[in-house]
Amino acid sequence: MPKSITERYFSGLSRNTFLLTFASLFADISTEMLYPVLPIFLTQTLKASGSVVGLVEGLAGATQNIVQCFSGWLSDKLQKRKPIAVAGYILAAVAKPLSWQGVLGGRFLDRLGAGTRTAPRDALIASSVDDKDRGKAFGLEVIGDNAGAFLGPLIAVFLLITLHVDIRWVFYLAIIPGLLAVHDPPG
Repeated sequence: MPKSITERYFSGLSRNTFLLTFASLFADISTEMLYPVLPIFLTQTLKASGSVVGLVEGLAGATQNIVQCFSGWLSDKLQKRKPIAVAGYILAAVAKPLSWQGVLGGRFLDRLGAGTRTAPRDALIASSVDDKDRGKAFGLEVIGDNAGAFLGPLIAVFLLITLHVDIRWVFYLAIIPGLLAVHDPPG
């Protein structure tokens, strides 16, 4: 009897791959809940200038890109991928701001966490499956990542428009999926 498409697609994927996929999903929901409301929060609620919005996002993006290189090197050198990845998820989860300086610090920590976790997470995924299943494993992780990027803004809009939650509370509530991303994968 031939295997179903689902059985063929998921065969060879480890528990660790699924856990890391859910971590990516929840981490992205947390981050993407804030991304679309951040400029509004900065300019309308905190009365920051457009230059401050640019500074916050520029520093956040640069931080993630620079840190990814170092976290990959460190995880290879120490052969300790899980603690570095988990530290990155924790940093990103708790980095939720209150003032524009807090937003700058929060976005910096969020992207520091994202940059810290990426290379070790990818190494954990690669080492969790046979070589022949790596494409499927990384494909599954990307599905979680993209689903989180899609769901995060929808959740923020739902909270703001449907439930009339104050914009500051979106920042606090984004901690929840961020903490759901933190888990203890094997190895």
